[in-house]
Amino acid sequence: MRKIIFHLSTGFAGMDATDNGSYPDDVTTEELDNDAWQRAIQHAESYGIYPDSDLEDISAEDYDHLVQSGDADNYTDNIDGWWEDYDPEKHDGLVAGGGNWEWEEFKAP
Repeated sequence: MRKIIFHLSTGFAGMDATDNGSYPDDVTTEELDNDAWQRAIQHAESYGIYPDSDLEDISAEDYDHLVQSGDADNYTDNIDGWWEDYDPEKHDGLVAGGGNWEWEEFKAP
């Protein structure tokens, strides 16, 4: 089992997050990259922030409405997600606001 830590960024200060997951040992880099991107989009959407690629399929009229309402600012190309293999020495005990967490699946042996 391969344990992964995901880093998720909305592109705006104070809204970054981490997530984790377990994968089979034969998971590919492409699969992890895709999962990191999907998790980053979901995380950003929880703040009402969307990838600017979502604007590609809207009409000029709808885009003008977004600009006039100020909602066009909610679309950005700064959303990012990346991953790294879990390292107990680096990742154990890291929680928002400090302190420790006990998660058996990710606990160092």
